Amino acid sequence: MPAGTRRPSAPGADATQREGLRLEELMRDLGRTLDQAAGTGSRAPDRGLPGGKQKEVESLEVAPVVRSLETVPVRPERRVFDQDDQAEAVVARRLKAGEAQWAPRTRADHRAFDARIRQEAPDKTATSAARGITVRQLRNAMVWREILGPPVSLREDDER
Repeated sequence: MPAGTRRPSAPGADATQREGLRLEELMRDLGRTLDQAAGTGSRAPDRGLPGGKQKEVESLEVAPVVRSLETVPVRPERRVFDQDDQAEAVVARRLKAGEAQWAPRTRADHRAFDARIRQEAPDKTATSAARGITVRQLRNAMVWREILGPPVSLREDDER
C-alpha cells in the first residue's frame, strides 16, 4: 500500500480486530519515519562521529581488589598491664581511702560540710512561680503536652 493510504477496516470485524489493525498501521508509519530519518544523516549509536574524532572518555570504575578473608588479621601485640610490682602501693592506697571514708567525723568536719552546702546558690531550689514563667514558655509547655500527652479521646474528664 502506498504511504498515507489507510486500509479499510473489515465490515464484520469486532473492536479488538479494528484496534489491532490501527496499531499495525501505526507501527508501519513509525517504521517509515525511522527509515526516512536514517537516510537524512542521523547515525546509529554504535557508529562513530564523522571525521573519525572520538571523545576520550575516562572511566570512573576501579578494578576490584580481591582479598581473602580467611587470613588472620594483623593486630598489634597486647600490652601487658601488671600491678604485681606495685601491689604493696596499691594495697596501701586502698587502705588509706577506706580509713578516710569510715573514720568518725569530728565537729570540725561537720562545720566544714555545713559551710560548704550553705554556699550553694539558692536558685537551685527556687520554684518556677518564684522566677516567673513567660508566655512563650507556657505556650511551649502546652504544645509539648499535646504532642507527648495521651490522645484527647483517652484523657480523663477533669483534664478536658
